[in-house]
Amino acid sequence: MPIKQLPVELANQIAAGEVVERPASIVKELIENALDADASQLIIDIEAGGAKRIRIRDNGSGIPHDELALALSRHATSKIADIDDLEAITSLGFRGEALASISSVSRLRLVSKPSAQSEAWQAWAEGKDMQVKIEPASHPDGTTVDIQDVFYNTPARRKFLRTDKTEFGHIDEVIKRIALSRWDVEITVNHNGKRVRHYPAVREQQQTHLRRRLAKVCGSAFAQDALYFQQQAHDIQIEGWLAAPEQCRHQGDVQYSFVNGRMMKDKLINHAIRQAYETYLTAERVPTFAIYLSLPADQVDVNVHPAKHEVRFHQQRQVHDFILQTVKQLLFNHSQTQVQTEDIEQYDTHSTETPLYPSQTHTANHQYQRPQESVQRLSAPDLTARESSVVKTVSNTQGLGASILPNAVQLDGDVRQWRVVDVFKGRFALIRRDEQAAWLDLVGVQRKILAPQIQQQFQQGMAGQPLLVEQKINLSDTSWQKKQVLQYSELLAQCGVKFYWQGQALIVEQMPSMLRRKHIANSVLQLLSACEQGTDEIIALLADAAAESSLSKSQADYWCQQWQRQLNSTSLLLHEIKVPHINEA
Repeated sequence: MPIKQLPVELANQIAAGEVVERPASIVKELIENALDADASQLIIDIEAGGAKRIRIRDNGSGIPHDELALALSRHATSKIADIDDLEAITSLGFRGEALASISSVSRLRLVSKPSAQSEAWQAWAEGKDMQVKIEPASHPDGTTVDIQDVFYNTPARRKFLRTDKTEFGHIDEVIKRIALSRWDVEITVNHNGKRVRHYPAVREQQQTHLRRRLAKVCGSAFAQDALYFQQQAHDIQIEGWLAAPEQCRHQGDVQYSFVNGRMMKDKLINHAIRQAYETYLTAERVPTFAIYLSLPADQVDVNVHPAKHEVRFHQQRQVHDFILQTVKQLLFNHSQTQVQTEDIEQYDTHSTETPLYPSQTHTANHQYQRPQESVQRLSAPDLTARESSVVKTVSNTQGLGASILPNAVQLDGDVRQWRVVDVFKGRFALIRRDEQAAWLDLVGVQRKILAPQIQQQFQQGMAGQPLLVEQKINLSDTSWQKKQVLQYSELLAQCGVKFYWQGQALIVEQMPSMLRRKHIANSVLQLLSACEQGTDEIIALLADAAAESSLSKSQADYWCQQWQRQLNSTSLLLHEIKVPHINEA
């Protein structure tokens, strides 16, 4: 067969074999084009897993009328102009072949209107020569790309598509990665006419807002407990979130890495992270992370993979070691922190005069009398050097809550003290003193000791903590009416509860820390009932919630000593055990 030039349509379909692997590939390419056009809002409509239709609307800068035809031709782009630009790519797209490749295996319609243009125009390509047709259209500022019947003209490719559910799963994963890389963009996803995802734009780079989006993508457990870190060396910077080894997932579905804002599945990055985790993880768990690597554009080559999933670093060993050491140090610091919480010296500072909770003179974040929040920002330029270590921003390590109960204690040298022998069901301690034995109600001890401290903080206004996801309580589903709730709104605020109204529904934004991990709706209703009965009932409810219901032996040691010191070994919480008398005949 003689050598000859391939037809344009065939050449485009061959190129599409690399660019368009499945509908998710189309979604990725079109979203990247929208983001390069400075879009701040994306509306993505999917039908039949993307095989039937993919429509992406944005409010970006748009494509001028005289460039529409060129936009659908191969190797036409506004991202780069010469070979020097290829050495330092800052845009997500740069090859100029996505639209041409997509249009060769689907029915594509492109509608666009720049803000400086008075009317919109639409373009599509069809036929053997891929001639572009342009017509007037009605469209707001921005661009809509409508793709229908993917692989309609390549049956061999179409038969390899999976079920609609599987294909949409791949699309959903692409959108999740985009949502993590561009916090400032609002993304709405509809599948078969039903809204299935909505990621509101994060206008203020506050950690609470960032973690809310993180929760939507990675799950609330990861977003709540992940360790935040930030580190810089010379012109390379890394930041993000890592799960503590004991909280890592059993499957690698939460492993997100980004290089200069570009989503990656890079082998070098993944290897460095796996190597850092290897001494901490058990065999059944895998690293769980979302990390962001930033470095000069001329130090990384993104033009090495057809789908741009991988990059090549000019200083690969340095980048690998930088990631490895940063993650390794973070995990080491975390392991040391865990050890310190069990170190006996940590609780030697808690004398009988020192409360277990933060000083009342310290103004807590989210205090009800002070509506102005003090929230740490996560944007890299605003982070101080001391924040480069572990930052657990949404934990219960501050304010009232059972999570700050001690894990160990230094016992006195008095041999006449009661000593813990063992713990039964996490709440009863088997204790002994000389030849005496008894059961000690550890939960009752906690309530007795915590109640006065909670009451003191309640009088000054308790600290609350923001919820990752706001909770809606429909009063129509309860016995409460709006006017009754309004009657106790001041008491709720004093407890650290923050909410607003949406019709006849309560939208809860903030809860006291000891109730934050419990069922929010039930906790709010219980608080309302306690408000009806008075302050004493409120304190009792909060003290009960703050008390740890399952304690280790080291925690039992602590509360046993506090029972003797602060409660004077009150017998109200003690159940003596009669030791059988043995005749020594």
